[in-house]
Amino acid sequence: MCVPNRHITKFTELTKTELLHLNRTVQGLQLLLDELYAPKGYNIGINQGNFAGGSIEHLHIHVIPRYGTELGFIDIVGKTRVLPEGLDSVMKKLSKNISKFLNKEYFENFK
Repeated sequence: MCVPNRHITKFTELTKTELLHLNRTVQGLQLLLDELYAPKGYNIGINQGNFAGGSIEHLHIHVIPRYGTELGFIDIVGKTRVLPEGLDSVMKKLSKNISKFLNKEYFENFK
């Protein structure tokens, strides 16, 4: 999930600089996830407001890796999620590798 530094509630409130930085962050997260998990695609969505699914009134962007095999029999019939990796493990991998993609040079060298 990507959240702007400034607390805002609408996408239209983003400044040019914030818009560029937020979208560049989405790109960096995709590069990170590509390297660590090699997804087949992504869902990228913006939640704006409580009626759009936000539990807290703020703007945020979801970056959801997709593999093509998430929904299957166990997901639909068993109402269960099969997680191939624990959340603690995912957090450790992301934390360890995020600075390779989201660092000062990454944002400054964008052309």
